[in-house]
Amino acid sequence: MHSPRYLVLLLALALFTITVPASAENPTVMVADYSISPPVLQPGDVGTITAIIKNTASSAVQMENKGLQSGGSFENTRSTDIGVNIESVQLDSKEVEVISGNYKRIGAIGPGQSIPITFLIRAPAKDGIYFPEIWIDVTGGQSVRQPVPVNVNTQIAILKKPALTILKTVPDGVSPGDEIPVSVVIRNDGLSRADQITVTVNSSSSSISPKTPGTYHISQLQKGENATLDMLFSSDKKAPVGINRVVLTTSYANTDGTMNTQTEILAIHMKGRAKIGIASLTTDPVQVRTGKPVSLIIRLENTGTDNANSVKATVDLPFPGSKDAYVGRIEPKNDAPAVFALQATRPGTYTYNLTVQYEDDFGVQTRQESVQMTVFDGDSAGLYAGVVLLLVLAAGAGYWYFVMRKKGSSDA
Repeated sequence: MHSPRYLVLLLALALFTITVPASAENPTVMVADYSISPPVLQPGDVGTITAIIKNTASSAVQMENKGLQSGGSFENTRSTDIGVNIESVQLDSKEVEVISGNYKRIGAIGPGQSIPITFLIRAPAKDGIYFPEIWIDVTGGQSVRQPVPVNVNTQIAILKKPALTILKTVPDGVSPGDEIPVSVVIRNDGLSRADQITVTVNSSSSSISPKTPGTYHISQLQKGENATLDMLFSSDKKAPVGINRVVLTTSYANTDGTMNTQTEILAIHMKGRAKIGIASLTTDPVQVRTGKPVSLIIRLENTGTDNANSVKATVDLPFPGSKDAYVGRIEPKNDAPAVFALQATRPGTYTYNLTVQYEDDFGVQTRQESVQMTVFDGDSAGLYAGVVLLLVLAAGAGYWYFVMRKKGSSDA
């Protein structure tokens, strides 16, 4: 029968061997696996501990300062691969003697990559299970402290546990009203099988709702296996611009039946999109004639959900004059004029392109529309003189017909 001391050691082992995987949005390292040779050491024996150090992330969301954005936020996000720079890895223990294997300046490992680290140890002179700690120090991040059980001449079996890593692929940005495709990969980076895996989707924003199931069930994942969940969300056209969060709660069973629960966040970046169109088009004067200056006034309206910044309009009419107009910023549901000062040179109906360039949360946008302008021939003064002459002739003819002709008839 085992002594109470061994039962206490077994309980401590179960607590110490729980590995908490890091979120893919905050890349860090973990001890994905380890091996001890020989598995059971005799007092005073020399053995090795080989640990697999792994970068848990496949991609990460970086926060950037891009100046004042719509909604008053200074932050923007982008998804990018981020490596983890390992400054040192060492084994620390008061009972187990570390003969060699403390490493300095290992360097960077990329997302999803791993490296083996081996320590040479000497077992204590007393039987028992000991827990030397692997210390991993990374640049600009939290240090990792992972205990590893070393069995010195005992009959206690070492319980290994699963550890699930959640890898998320989210669009760089979506516009309110768009659908949001998300890919979630659940990977077992632990030391044993994970059973009864359940993933529950819970949106913290009323503007984002799942179109695919809200709960997923996976019977089991063996060590090193993964499963992919393809999710689709819908967004409201009035969804607030900025980061909207969807919570993924994952629960799974260890090999001994105990349950683990972990929470992950889907950070969905909702970006506003400007939409520029023509509200009205006028000329001054209304009737354009050859040889005369004309002001072309095109009012541009923003029917989108974000500010249109640095708005610039261009026309390609074959006339001399100012064909570029800088408008500036147009806020949603507002309009502003683009004014062009031109000189009409030839009569005719001209089809020309209006090109509008502007910036919104999605970057530089360009929109082009085809419109027309008609230029009449001659000076309007000549036309007016001709009209007056016709009126005078008509009046003279009427006078002769109604007055002089009747007078001549009566004299006869």
